[in-house]
Amino acid sequence: MAKKKIIILYSTAGMGHKKAAIAIFNAFKKREKDLNIENVDVLDYANKAYKFLYLDFYVFMMSKAKWLWAALYYFSNIPFVDAISRKMRAVLDYYSLVGAGKMLIRENPDVIVATHFFLPNVMSILKETKNFKAKTYTLITDNGPHSFWLSPDIDRFFVGSEFAAREVAKRGIPKEKIDVTGISTMAEFYQEFDIPELKRNYKLDETKKTIFLMSGGFGVGPMEQMLLSLNSCRADVQVIVVCGHNKVAYKNVEELKPKLKFPIIQFAFTDEVAKLMAVSDLMITKAGGISVTEALSARLPMILFGSIPGQETWNEEFLKEAGAAIKVESAKGIPRVVDEIFSSEEVYNTLKSSIDKVRRPYAAEEIAKIVSQSLD
Repeated sequence: MAKKKIIILYSTAGMGHKKAAIAIFNAFKKREKDLNIENVDVLDYANKAYKFLYLDFYVFMMSKAKWLWAALYYFSNIPFVDAISRKMRAVLDYYSLVGAGKMLIRENPDVIVATHFFLPNVMSILKETKNFKAKTYTLITDNGPHSFWLSPDIDRFFVGSEFAAREVAKRGIPKEKIDVTGISTMAEFYQEFDIPELKRNYKLDETKKTIFLMSGGFGVGPMEQMLLSLNSCRADVQVIVVCGHNKVAYKNVEELKPKLKFPIIQFAFTDEVAKLMAVSDLMITKAGGISVTEALSARLPMILFGSIPGQETWNEEFLKEAGAAIKVESAKGIPRVVDEIFSSEEVYNTLKSSIDKVRRPYAAEEIAKIVSQSLD
């Protein structure tokens, strides 16, 4: 008997899509020995214009023109706009990602799991193909649904929270097609570490509270503002900074060090984020879907600042409603909240307790289980 074939689709336009896909891939490998599983980056099939739009122009908007991103996000999410543009969008995606759709038709897998909205966008075309039999699943990697993620032609949707499930249902997806699994993260984010040993390895002072600053894989975010604001903290802190792939941000932070009143450990892009979260007491970050999910898995309280309007607004609303994070509107408000959290065990423990109520660290395993059951 031929092995069942599963294709996991992601996109490197946002590292979170890729990380979620890898976590699911690993969960399948651990669970099922007799499956043919492949991870596919849809941007490998993209033409130059599409790559520019989803990489260079996206990063430009995230760092220099958030207002433009917000306008595009909310306008395209209006149901009427979505309805009149859906067919055009499907054709554009199908033919801009040269060969991706044809590859899916040629491979004709038993299952497609997508952590990017390419699949919902092109399903109207794929379903018209004779003998295309794949069961289709989409993991929405934020806690709210832009219309790009939604399609009546997708068999089931995986979402990160009950909050997200409510929002997806409001957009017309039947509740029986929605599974609250959590958003998939690597197993390392909920594993046990030898914390004292890690702190020694990173040369951290065990008498100080450790703050973790991160602005996503592309390193966009007001890092310098956040660091300067921490000079006003009364709490005795040390700071870990991850700048991602942004070389300019890394250089700026390096030049800022003499102006800071606290020790700082700096990283560019690193694959040690789980360990860095494990040794930290508090995280200050924009509300990226994967970043905040990783922090939830690691039981790390958060202060939210500098989030991108649109998809990260959903994540902020979810975390605030759950009591699992505190949002500040300006960098000047960060020191007050940091001191409030570190000076009160009650405040800190309440954040931890709220995190425990909503964290779903085994999301990848749950997704693999549901999909595997559909193959029986």
